[in-house]
Amino acid sequence: MAKQSSEFTSILGWLLLPQLAANYLLKITHWILQQTAPRLVPHPKTPQYTRHRRIAYVVVVASYLLYTLWATEQALGANFYHVLGLRPDSFSASQLRRNFRRLSLILHPDKNPEGEEQFILLQNAYTVLSDPLARFVYDHAGESAVKCQACKSISDYMLASIPSRLASYAAYILGSVAMQVFRIGKYGTYWRYVAIGTFAALDLAMMTSTTDPLAIRVLLWLAPHRTSFEIAQILRQTMVCCFIALNQIGPQFIPHEKNVNTVALAKELLQKTKTTNIEILGKAVRLASFYKDTGLQRHMTQSFEDEMKLGMTIGTSRKFCDEYTDRLNTERDKIKAE
Repeated sequence: MAKQSSEFTSILGWLLLPQLAANYLLKITHWILQQTAPRLVPHPKTPQYTRHRRIAYVVVVASYLLYTLWATEQALGANFYHVLGLRPDSFSASQLRRNFRRLSLILHPDKNPEGEEQFILLQNAYTVLSDPLARFVYDHAGESAVKCQACKSISDYMLASIPSRLASYAAYILGSVAMQVFRIGKYGTYWRYVAIGTFAALDLAMMTSTTDPLAIRVLLWLAPHRTSFEIAQILRQTMVCCFIALNQIGPQFIPHEKNVNTVALAKELLQKTKTTNIEILGKAVRLASFYKDTGLQRHMTQSFEDEMKLGMTIGTSRKFCDEYTDRLNTERDKIKAE
């Protein structure tokens, strides 16, 4: 419940904070410039002011992205290794026992009545880390996977954890589809699906192999106090935050009005075709009149060819060209008959 509340708060923050914070940052920056270099303060509704606002928005979104990732790492809390004062990549069985005995004496309820919950957590951590099988499952699938009572082997534990892990990717895909349906988050749609597939493959590799994928090993070297499962959680949250940030920053550089959809483009092309058709018809009348009075001149022949090319380009069909020729001949015949 707390995790869901944290995710909801994060999404709400992404929707509300960047715009508000960017406005305040821009005002503060312009106030400072006004005191020090007034000539650098642009007037509103000018290209330079728009540029300043974009920069402020990007700074706010990038800063909030870094904060969200830091908050995600902090929200994971202490893992079993941290509880026992160990590093996941380097400790011995004797060191595990020593640390457990030392901390048990400190946290035992007889000596520390307020530390009962910590003592229970300490016992759970020692039980898991002292069992190689349970420790492997904990590292690669998390604490919830270790609680499987019917599981006897690594494959049993991993299979039992698949539904919960697939549920998160199903939620990502449904969320992406919903964003497309409601025309939200137009930027990076293709790469969003690529990222979801990549992380699903990464999870599958973690569940089916006894060694971590290269990307996980590199990040474990950077964050040695975390397990492989925790690193994967941070990566998934990073993916979500990055795409949210992309869709926050994207409209600042690619305005919505420039994203003309296919229907709007077709309507515009149709209108241009209609307008050009009228212009061509008028040109045909003038050409026919010129035909009658003075004869066909070289420059008018070239003009006629240019108009034909324009009509064929916009109409994009042979029918357009034929209709144009028929109209030209009809108008010319009418003028000759007069």
